[in-house]
Amino acid sequence: MKRIGLWRCLVLSILLTMLLTSCGGKVTGGPGTAESTAKATGSILGSTRSPGPDGGTVACVDWVRFETPQGQYDKASVVLIGKSVSQVGMTSIYGSKATTHLVEVEQVLKGNPGRENLRISSMPQTCSGSDSYLDGDPLDTAERVIIFATKQGDEWFTMTPAQGVLPFPQGAELPFHS
Repeated sequence: MKRIGLWRCLVLSILLTMLLTSCGGKVTGGPGTAESTAKATGSILGSTRSPGPDGGTVACVDWVRFETPQGQYDKASVVLIGKSVSQVGMTSIYGSKATTHLVEVEQVLKGNPGRENLRISSMPQTCSGSDSYLDGDPLDTAERVIIFATKQGDEWFTMTPAQGVLPFPQGAELPFHS
């Protein structure tokens, strides 16, 4: 009887440790579940904090995955067509470094960013450790793109690390209804 109690305690301890230290999970779930509701609304699912390289804490944010570009469009503060013309600095968000780009705005599809050229930072992958862009900076391209952005403080950021930028070649049709 005593061994069963210790075994349960060990299993619960391991599960609790896994829950408190995991991040970067993909949102899944069927209709009507909390996971599918979060997926549909485009909210950030949660975050954990861990020690950063400078001794401070770093947020590890679990990002929502949008099922369609329409979901991205619906939740973005600003949606625009444009292209990055240069990198103009770095900023920090959730304890991770983010590269800021000067974007030449061709057309604003949603929102009012207020300028012809706009400074937008690529949202970093906050759970990746020292490398903010494991798959490369999505705005580090001279190609024409659709950018889904939100404002954090006084700065514009792509909505998520993986789904804030879509390629949009000349002559392509919009993948959503505005």
